[in-house]
Amino acid sequence: MKTTQEVAAELSWAQVHAFRLQRHHLARRTPKKDLARVVGDIGGAQAQLMSAAELQIAVRTNCTVADVRRALWTDKTLVKTWLMRGTLHLASAEDLPLYTAATSRHWIHIRPSWLKYMQVTEQELWKIVDEISAALDGKPLTREELIAVVGKGKSERIRELLRSGWGGMLKPAARNGRLCFGPNRGPSVTFVRPSDWLGSWHEVEPERALPEVARRYLRAYGPATKIDFARWWGAWPGIGNAAWSALEGELVKVSVEGARLDILGNDLDAVGSAQMDGAVQLLPAFDPYVLGHATRDHLVERAQLAKVSRTAGWISAVVLVNGSVAGTWTHVVARNTLRVSVEPFRRLQAAVTSDVRARAGELGRALGLEKTEVKFG
Repeated sequence: MKTTQEVAAELSWAQVHAFRLQRHHLARRTPKKDLARVVGDIGGAQAQLMSAAELQIAVRTNCTVADVRRALWTDKTLVKTWLMRGTLHLASAEDLPLYTAATSRHWIHIRPSWLKYMQVTEQELWKIVDEISAALDGKPLTREELIAVVGKGKSERIRELLRSGWGGMLKPAARNGRLCFGPNRGPSVTFVRPSDWLGSWHEVEPERALPEVARRYLRAYGPATKIDFARWWGAWPGIGNAAWSALEGELVKVSVEGARLDILGNDLDAVGSAQMDGAVQLLPAFDPYVLGHATRDHLVERAQLAKVSRTAGWISAVVLVNGSVAGTWTHVVARNTLRVSVEPFRRLQAAVTSDVRARAGELGRALGLEKTEVKFG
């Protein structure tokens, strides 16, 4: 084990969990007026399952899912787009120029294998991105309307990729700040140009953007490693080296029960003095708290990991006790009642089950439901 002289502090996982719970706004829910700020603090809510993203915000903020939708489509303080890991996120609208500068072509290396699969050259790809931006000239377009403009004269393969629900050709445009989601038109999604939709836009230098994103990552997910950051960011492995090099002088090493991790020097006192609060939480599927690191051994017992990190990248909704995963949960809505089924990894203490019921009640109110029922497996 490394000596204390080689690290700035010796920490326990309990201290780290307490710190992260505070930074993730899981120790106590914040006022509704801070909804967009909370989303910014956690680096966005993963929204491949929109209902999960709404609940990710509701467990942290004293709001309803209707408030989240209002922030997204009316107030426009949130925005839906493809960002980290090429995955749909709800992000703070104010932060979007920063994130797209950090995911722009300056930092994202297009793999030859990806271009081969797409059947385009890199030059053709960026030409399509420009055409997508030009087509979204101040008006929302459905996917088919966008294809009619951008796909004109293109191969059937390009049109197929533009049509793909997984993003295909639309992701590079989104990650370069040229496209985001607009409000649904009936059953159809629409796309808009962010600078038009949000009403304001400021360019961010890519060289400044990546270090700032890494800095924000560490504020919420630290202590961590550059590998953790690269996995969370979802880019080529060297992105962690680039970000950590840019932060040289701001980082200090800590030992967490033998694991050597990095943290911002400014946060060293905060993590050392963090006290556990808000000990029990029901986190929705794909919650950022669970997704933030390359491995989850510090959160989930290895024997239980398959119940949390499931096939096809599915991350279960989990019961969090003192910052660690103590079980999973599912829910259904029937007759204006939220019915929650909890599968604990081992028998829960009475105080924990009481808190689980309280958290379920909060989720029910966020969903606008009158009653909540909780069943323990």
